[in-house]
Amino acid sequence: MDTKKQKVFPVFYKVDPSDIRKQRGDFETAFHKHEEDYKDKLDKVQRWRSALTQGTQEVKGIMLDKSEHRTHLNGRSFSSMRNLRLLKIRNVDLSEDVEYLSNELRFLKWPEYPSNSLPSNFQPRELFELNLCRSQIKYLWKDMKAFQKLKTIKLNDSHYLIETPDFTMVPNLEKLSLEGCTRLRKVHESVGGLERLSILNLKRCKNLVSFPSNVSGLKLLKILNLQGCSKLDKLPQNLGELECLEDLDLGGTAIRQVPSSIARLINLKTLSFRECKVYPDPCLDIVVIIPVIVVILLVKSHSPLLSLLISLSLLRWSARRFSPNSMCLLLPPLSGLYSLKTLDLSDCGLLEGALPSDIGSLCSLKELKLSNNNFFSLPESIRELSKLKILCLENCKLLRSLPELPPNTIFVGAEDCHSLKDVSGALRGGASKNFALHLFNCLKLLENQDQENSLAVMLLKQYLQQRVNCFSHQFHIRLPGSEIPKWFSCKSDGDRVAIELRPNWFNDEFMGIAMCGVYAPLNNSIRQMSFGVEMSMMRNTYAFVFSIPSFIAVEYNHLCLFFVSRVMFEHPDYVLPINGNYVSLIGSPCIHAEFFGSKSKVMKCGIRLVYKQDIEDFQELSAAEGTTFHQNHSCSLPESSTSWSRFFMPTKLEYHCNIRRNYSGSGLDDPYNARPEYSDSDEEPDLARKRRTSGTQRQRPGVFLGRLKI
Repeated sequence: MDTKKQKVFPVFYKVDPSDIRKQRGDFETAFHKHEEDYKDKLDKVQRWRSALTQGTQEVKGIMLDKSEHRTHLNGRSFSSMRNLRLLKIRNVDLSEDVEYLSNELRFLKWPEYPSNSLPSNFQPRELFELNLCRSQIKYLWKDMKAFQKLKTIKLNDSHYLIETPDFTMVPNLEKLSLEGCTRLRKVHESVGGLERLSILNLKRCKNLVSFPSNVSGLKLLKILNLQGCSKLDKLPQNLGELECLEDLDLGGTAIRQVPSSIARLINLKTLSFRECKVYPDPCLDIVVIIPVIVVILLVKSHSPLLSLLISLSLLRWSARRFSPNSMCLLLPPLSGLYSLKTLDLSDCGLLEGALPSDIGSLCSLKELKLSNNNFFSLPESIRELSKLKILCLENCKLLRSLPELPPNTIFVGAEDCHSLKDVSGALRGGASKNFALHLFNCLKLLENQDQENSLAVMLLKQYLQQRVNCFSHQFHIRLPGSEIPKWFSCKSDGDRVAIELRPNWFNDEFMGIAMCGVYAPLNNSIRQMSFGVEMSMMRNTYAFVFSIPSFIAVEYNHLCLFFVSRVMFEHPDYVLPINGNYVSLIGSPCIHAEFFGSKSKVMKCGIRLVYKQDIEDFQELSAAEGTTFHQNHSCSLPESSTSWSRFFMPTKLEYHCNIRRNYSGSGLDDPYNARPEYSDSDEEPDLARKRRTSGTQRQRPGVFLGRLKI
């Protein structure tokens, strides 16, 4: 109501707006009293009647976001809001169903929407986003409705939704998210023709059985997520026509046969089949087996020979039925996936030969996850994956050997590979300047090694031989073992070792320092152990920590060998000076090394300075051979640290194996320990960025920053 250039808008608190608008109940009584009291000013009373009647028609936006207390409304309250354009409410209880919503709406967000459908007369031509997550919706609309400008539909966790509507007249839809709609059984065929759709999210729709058979119209689709659709067993045969698709997640589905057209997805960057296993249906087996048994019993009394033949046929059928092949994902050739960076085939029941022989043609692949499978060897073509950074093989219990790895690999996780015997050829083709190999609980590796013939030392020499002229950065390996290899000339029981240095120890032949520790878990099946080493030289302190991924249970003593290049000690960008002072290491008289662990005990440790002549021959040198610039030494530790360094190394600390750059503990909540995330670049982060990332604020020696001891 306009009065003297002022507008009056009604504010309703614990009042049904329709009672005010229609002046019912107490309001009707009150207005009758006003009319009697103001007989000579009835026009004024009438203006108030009109204002209350028409006030709700002027409302264009409602935002009601009560996070603590729920609000009670009458669903009919929206009937008079003809001009409503924005509706964003939550934590609202309705006394009656919503019978009307304004056709002028542009934006509708109503979590826990209480009705089982939208009003039948709701047809907003300007609506661009519809968000009804966790709603009671059973169906959005029936038949076809025109929503020409609608771009986003989100119905996540709407557990009563059974089927999607016909989207034929929703031509501009860009995002359709139905994640967690656990009763959804069918996605309408019209979805396959949404030419502007870029995101289709059906994650955790565990009862979905019907997906569009023709997806040729999805020309702009970039993300298709079907993860957890455990009853979906078929994919469109023309899947390869999704020419813009970049992310395809089929994990946890019942898909066994992958369409060959998938190789035409030339822009695909991420492909996941994690936990795609097909299990025999026990109900079907009972239905088939019981009648056969009855037939055998009936025939046996009359013809034993015929009974035997039937029994043999049944055994052959059972063998085929329960064969591992019946549960194995069948993959077509993948040679056309030129842009693929991450391939996840974990827990797919893959048998020997199930991996495509052309896997080496995936020229952009950086992360390959093959954990929890049943093959006993890997295709030799894996060495052709020139950009591969991460290889996950955890819990491949039948795996016997590792093939030659690609030269840019930075991490290989082969934990709990109980049959693994041979990894000697893994580094034959080279490795990244930063390389880590996890072989926790691979006990068969102990069969062919001892103090004289250490697998860890042999792999270190292979690694260093290939990089003798470029000075490697870091090499880390962990494998079962209870003894320090004889190659380590300085070693001791316990967690500390010190060596004396000759005056010319830091010469042109010096490559770096190798350290080795035997760690014992404090409890059986301990998880999330952290190991580390801290070294002190000339009032400079260097320290690093690594963690075992939380899904690994370490039950035995393990040998951990670390090599750190001289580059990490001498380059100023790897050492953070205090008060601008940096102390050269050339005059260092000794090295003190202290090994430490979280939830583990250091049983033994050793250290050795590595020179070029130490790696000229693959045959292991004895402790007395090679360089003799160092020997056991005892003196007090430096009083304080003038500078310190933390080392950067790629690692896998999470189950999904995200590539990381910092190898100095988690520090997820500590700004000084924050890891720079992986980027698409193949280049290592520059030294200046490493220095900025690690922080420059001084801390007292012996203090833990996250999991970094400095």
